[in-house]
Amino acid sequence: MPDTKPISRIADTSMQLPYLNEKRTDARRSLVADLYDFAPVGYFLTTPSGLIQEVNLTGAGLFGISRDTLRGRNLVDFVSLDMHAVFHDFLRQVAHTGEKTTCELTFLDVEKRPFFAHVEANADADGKSCRIVLCDISERKQAELALSESEERFRLMADSAPVLIWITGPDQQYVWFNKMWLDFTGRTLEQELGQGWTEGIHAEDLPSCMQEQSSAFAEQRPFTIEYRLKSRDGQHHCMLAHGVPRCSPSGRFLGYIGSCTDISERKKTEEQLQHSRQMLRHLVSYQERVREDERKRIAREIHDDLGQNLLALRIDVAMLHTRTGTAHPKLNERVSIALNHIDATMKAVRAAINNLRPTVLDLGLTAAIEWQVQDFQRRSSIACELAMEDDINLDDSRATALFRILQESLNNVIRHAQASQVEIELYKEAGQLVMRIADNGIGIYPDCRRKANSFGLVGIEERINALGGELTIDSKPDRGTTLIVSLPLNAV
Repeated sequence: MPDTKPISRIADTSMQLPYLNEKRTDARRSLVADLYDFAPVGYFLTTPSGLIQEVNLTGAGLFGISRDTLRGRNLVDFVSLDMHAVFHDFLRQVAHTGEKTTCELTFLDVEKRPFFAHVEANADADGKSCRIVLCDISERKQAELALSESEERFRLMADSAPVLIWITGPDQQYVWFNKMWLDFTGRTLEQELGQGWTEGIHAEDLPSCMQEQSSAFAEQRPFTIEYRLKSRDGQHHCMLAHGVPRCSPSGRFLGYIGSCTDISERKKTEEQLQHSRQMLRHLVSYQERVREDERKRIAREIHDDLGQNLLALRIDVAMLHTRTGTAHPKLNERVSIALNHIDATMKAVRAAINNLRPTVLDLGLTAAIEWQVQDFQRRSSIACELAMEDDINLDDSRATALFRILQESLNNVIRHAQASQVEIELYKEAGQLVMRIADNGIGIYPDCRRKANSFGLVGIEERINALGGELTIDSKPDRGTTLIVSLPLNAV
């Protein structure tokens, strides 16, 4: 009978179907139970008053106690004492509204160790039970508390700082100012937020201030600005503002934090110092002019009076020397000695005149420089190369100043440089008269210019500044020194 076997197979399969369905149902129940027990949050089934009827393993683990022990106890027993009232109000709200309600509470585990939890609850339709979900947020709360404490410390430190502090967002809107800023401006935080703070900036400084700030924001770089800010008494104070970009740990640009320092007193001191320096330079220039005029006067008087008298005396003594001749040999010898003394005196007088003011200066700057170079080589035996342009014309005061600078520089070479060669150049370049003096000596050591009573280079620099020129010094130990003096061809 060929059809018997297939029929029996169908019968066997139909008999096994209930068993298979039951097995699948058990597996689903087991899976659901596992999902319930090992969920990352605690599930509680309680009465409207908080009496625990059922709890999953995670919920029991939050309190460090078994589920059997938890059943029958009230959830309020594990709520921090200071939050009992909050918890009871929460349960009443859940029962009254019938909708999901949330709050955050502090709980205590069986060891009385506190932890923070986010609580969600809703009541059943019949109002006889309440489903409560607890999510441990201790780490988040601790992070929030740490952040809050950090912010509080920052605000306390910022409010106690002796500078004005501000914070901006990434959109250039100012979001916070410290107490020192508000005390300085006499305005409220609300008035200063956003762009309100710009109302205190001096109108002349506002465009450049905002332009520099916008440029810094675009490049996300530190910036420093000076502007005048109005204080509570209506006076504008000079402020030095410095800002640095703020970034999140991931590198996202958050804005700027910066500070402002009142530099009004420093500015006044700088202006007074600048005025004092200008007055000092005017005084130096005036003294130099008076000194040169006095030297010129004395040199002229010596030349005209003493020089003429010595010349007349020499002529007379020379005639006496000629007439005594062989007739009076002893007298002739004494006259010869006197004549030598007169010649030595005249030579000393000429040297004194040249030291006061070389008469060759009346012939022009180039002639005076040539004479000075020859005199320098004669006195020092140092080789000197001179290169000058011919068509150089300067007024007497600037020509004298440039000559004195060369004279002082060559004297420094003799006294300090230990050089064997000096190069001097005088030429015109871009509307400037340039004089270059270079030696191959030991150079200027760093401490030399700061020595007390060392005024050679200081005097040269002051002379040049008084004439509106510039001085450049290039020197390295054992590699010589080069002085470059540049003066405007036209008097300033």
